Amino acid sequence: MTLTVAELLARKEAEAARKRAEAEAAAEAARAERATFAARVMAYQITEEDKARARAKIAKAFEDGEREVMLAHFPSQICEDGGRRINNQLEGWQDTLPGAFRQVYEMWERDLKPGGFGFSARIISFPDGMPGEVGIFITWPQVFDR
Repeated sequence: MTLTVAELLARKEAEAARKRAEAEAAAEAARAERATFAARVMAYQITEEDKARARAKIAKAFEDGEREVMLAHFPSQICEDGGRRINNQLEGWQDTLPGAFRQVYEMWERDLKPGGFGFSARIISFPDGMPGEVGIFITWPQVFDR
């Protein structure tokens, strides 16, 4: 059997085409999954049970000596600006929070802020140098002046 450069190039090109097709299929699946998740986030309404779980998680972290607790995280791509305002802490960043996560902010503003708690959202991962996941955090001071 004779081996040719043309045959080796054809194999290499076929393998590269297969890898490209796999990568495109994976990217499309990720986009579809993100779109489904975004639709659920936009439609979801925070329940009293959700609020009770959040309060319990905050209390547990406080009792464990923590200074903050991450209540949730989500892909920055579902923010209207891809997480740019959150990443740079620009004015109005909270307005870019999507659906249920905006409701978490409103819950903090209404129920937790008056009790001395803080709220922050920040990018917690940077895949390929780009904003990845956004974390939603409830914070509290180390020392509290009554």
